[in-house]
Amino acid sequence: MGQAVAQAAKVSSAQGLSGPTGGALSRCKVLLVDDDPLTLEAYAEVAAALGYTSVQASDALTALRLLADDPAIGIVVTDLHMPAMDGLSLLDEVALRFESARPIVTIVSTGHATMDAAVQAMRNHAQDFLTKPVSTGELAAALRRAAGQWTQLAMRRALDAILPSPDPETPPAAPVSAADREVTAQDLLELVKVVKRSRDRRAAFFDPNLFADPCWDIMLDLACAQLEGEVVPVSSACAATRLPFSTALRHVRQLVEMGLVRRWKDPKDRRRDLLALEEPAFAAMTNFLIETRKRMP
Repeated sequence: MGQAVAQAAKVSSAQGLSGPTGGALSRCKVLLVDDDPLTLEAYAEVAAALGYTSVQASDALTALRLLADDPAIGIVVTDLHMPAMDGLSLLDEVALRFESARPIVTIVSTGHATMDAAVQAMRNHAQDFLTKPVSTGELAAALRRAAGQWTQLAMRRALDAILPSPDPETPPAAPVSAADREVTAQDLLELVKVVKRSRDRRAAFFDPNLFADPCWDIMLDLACAQLEGEVVPVSSACAATRLPFSTALRHVRQLVEMGLVRRWKDPKDRRRDLLALEEPAFAAMTNFLIETRKRMP
């Protein structure tokens, strides 16, 4: 068990799921690609204002070199019309060279928007298609969506490294028991949701205070969110305990002080805080759920 916890922490760290940004799910670097230096400067200012570290390339070939040299790059914002290699060709190269090795989300921006170009960009797995001139709000929203998508992809990769999935093309020759079957990330997510629904049903018949276990309720809520690649606002975590907010907040603080939960300011809304399980706590929760799932009939 201890070895599995250490492995989970090492995998999540390698996937870029922890870092100095204050949250258990850190943000990746943004690569900005455009042959117009003024556009690059404007995009870099927006990225910096949102708290992202960005690197810039004036052409697609330079962008590919940066991607190869810096595994922290996870979001690419590229122009379509560039010399030597255009943006669509860059998207093809990114998918071919890098997407199998690490999560990368791409955004296209162009001053020559056509329906054909938009369709082609989406076929090349672009997350967004922006028409120049791109406003600050449009770019900020696109970066937020891309960051959310990158976080989900990174979390899935970390979980897949810990929880191998059965080969869909090789079904078992005979039925196997839950104890003998590999447990997938989806199995764990469904298990947490079943446990949460069961507690909700119990609260409909008994006073929730009778069986109050607020720290565990908070950790279950955070585990469910992290299995889905999400983070949780403090208010939502407190609501999961079915206790008065001030009481639930004390338990949140306790979990933070114990090093089980990390708390940080929401970069999208500085008025609220977000929560996520710390890496060792999430790894321990994952292994607890694996053992629980395997013991189920």
